[in-house]
Amino acid sequence: MNLLEKSIPYKSIIMRCDSINRNAFSEAEECFSIVKYKPGMKSVWIEIQKAAGQFEGYSDADIADYFEKTFLYDSSEIDERCFFLKDNVEEACIGTCCAWFSNKGKRIVPVLHWLAVVPTHRNRGCARMLITYVLKYFEQKYGNQAVYLHTQPESYQAIKLYNDFGFNITQEDSYGHAVNEYEDAMEILKEVMNSEAYKRLKNTAVPVSYTHLRAHETRRHL
Repeated sequence: MNLLEKSIPYKSIIMRCDSINRNAFSEAEECFSIVKYKPGMKSVWIEIQKAAGQFEGYSDADIADYFEKTFLYDSSEIDERCFFLKDNVEEACIGTCCAWFSNKGKRIVPVLHWLAVVPTHRNRGCARMLITYVLKYFEQKYGNQAVYLHTQPESYQAIKLYNDFGFNITQEDSYGHAVNEYEDAMEILKEVMNSEAYKRLKNTAVPVSYTHLRAHETRRHL
């Protein structure tokens, strides 16, 4: 799977999963296994992200600094929430994803964060295995609470995959400091996505009115 296309303009996309589509799940095959983060695996995370095309133009020191500030302020969180997909034949980690969290107003919301698979293992279902594991973790940790993620048009193939799992692009909703550029992003996605995938993405978009309704219902039940 080619998760990144560098020629495509950047626009900020927010997706939200209110109801997980378990039909999209894919368990780790026999030649793969899921392993949790352990001390010393920061360099493994960095190499996977770089191989996947992330952090282009940044030095290893810059990426390490980002990782430490984002994930290592509480070792118990990273140990529990950062997952790697290991190729048991090659004895190497070839993908990663975090079951992270962020602020949304006064609430904490679950966030699927930093999904990446090295190019040599794309088109083998590895991203789907990682997403499956993360969503199962969220089900155990947060129950039926909506899960968020942030992405961009470059990752249009990943967006299609997220949509398979029940993540829908939001017209206005957001979390943390992320900006929602729905209209501009959809114009770009219309040009790069498969027409059927784009149509489904547009038809399942979370409208503004529904976003406000969800927020009202959440406040009412607090």
